[in-house]
Amino acid sequence: MNPDKKTPQEQANYWLVLLSSPFASSEQRLAFEAWLAENPDNQAEWDKARAFWKKFDMLSDEQVALLDKRLSSAGRRRDLKSKRSLRGFFNPWSVPAFACLLLLVWVGIAAWPVWFADYRTAVGEQRSVQLSDGSTVLMNTDTALSVDFTATQRTVTLHGGEAYFKVAKDAERPFDVETDDGRVRALGTAFEVRQLGREMAVTVYEHAVRVVFSQGTTIEALREGELVAVNEGRVSKVVAVNRKQTQAWRDHRLVFRDLPLVQVVAELNRYRPGSIVIVNARLKQHRVTGVFDTREPDKALAVIENTLKLAVYRLPGSLVLLAAR
Repeated sequence: MNPDKKTPQEQANYWLVLLSSPFASSEQRLAFEAWLAENPDNQAEWDKARAFWKKFDMLSDEQVALLDKRLSSAGRRRDLKSKRSLRGFFNPWSVPAFACLLLLVWVGIAAWPVWFADYRTAVGEQRSVQLSDGSTVLMNTDTALSVDFTATQRTVTLHGGEAYFKVAKDAERPFDVETDDGRVRALGTAFEVRQLGREMAVTVYEHAVRVVFSQGTTIEALREGELVAVNEGRVSKVVAVNRKQTQAWRDHRLVFRDLPLVQVVAELNRYRPGSIVIVNARLKQHRVTGVFDTREPDKALAVIENTLKLAVYRLPGSLVLLAAR
């Protein structure tokens, strides 16, 4: 038994994840059998865990049967073949190991700008930064940016995340915010830029900005109270926004008005470690309305659970699964 898992439910989660992976040893499988026989509560929680996995929309009948076969054979055989395959995997000249090495190098290179960013925030953190020209930046959760000021130019690179800029006037030095998907030039004082994956959004709170998207579209003047976004190279229409709603994150609030659950979950995932996953496709379009504190995303999750009457299953690594009851 894993000593870090106290309750039978936590222990069942632990064993389910471990035994469905290729890394469980024969000793661990025997330990699982001993744990299962310890008391009826263990068996009951184990049955619940397996039943829950069977409810997943993403698992086919064949996958469920394979999982059952793996788990039912736990502790009854020594899997020498698995051991041999693992030794082969860690052979430095094997194809899987070489592919993983290439993947690590690629991920590492892609992450270098973030690692060496001038300013960063952790998941769930907000940070206010005053720049050398007197401008201020409020960084939201999981955000990284770098600053490059010269005698003729002020450039901030937003590597990812979300930031609100209050720009100090300097007629001799333009103020630009660069992201993977475009460049924003301040024509006034206050605006917000958000870069999440392949989506970039710009919202203006005072005066105007000029937006040049990497795919070629230019908006000469995005004005106060307006938003424009690009997603996978497709630029949206310029729309008017409810500024109280869009700027709520600055006050540690998330405001949802009749939004689909999948969109709400995506936003909550930005503020907590691990991940929340909706396992039933039909749940994704359930509508949610509410105001939540970004500093307490699990409380928001509890409210949604009770309101929509969901089954919530917590696994190691802060993974949370949402399913229909």
